[in-house]
Amino acid sequence: MLVALFARIKGYAAAAIGAAIFLTFAYFRARQDGKNAAMLEQAKRRAEAIKQKRETDDEVDRMGTDRRRDELGRWMRDK
Repeated sequence: MLVALFARIKGYAAAAIGAAIFLTFAYFRARQDGKNAAMLEQAKRRAEAIKQKRETDDEVDRMGTDRRRDELGRWMRDK
């Protein structure tokens, strides 16, 4: 009878350990997926910023000198 009880407890312990291992792996997998999603979003924002900068640089390059001076004058403080 004691051997049967020990075998039953041993089975429950193995199941509990298996569940704990499964939950641990699931937690770390979800955490890594979250990191990957954040990195992907950051890369998208960085690419959009690079695109915006390139468009702005191209627009400034197309401006004439007088217009550049006028545009820059809007941003400078009066002395």
